[in-house]
Amino acid sequence: MDQQNLSETTSPSETRRAKRIAKGYTIEDLAIATGLTATEIAASEQDDAAPEHHVERIAHVLA
Repeated sequence: MDQQNLSETTSPSETRRAKRIAKGYTIEDLAIATGLTATEIAASEQDDAAPEHHVERIAHVLA
């Protein structure tokens, strides 16, 4: 599935999870890379209301 189709058919939280997995990161790996906690990463993948500064940190690492 290409990037455009992924974002058209999934929520932002599902897209973040898919990008993390595609890059080979575990939740713990991404937590270390972003400076967030594993709980914050998991919440961002389950809730589309994640704080914007968390989303920005995750997006920066997964870019």
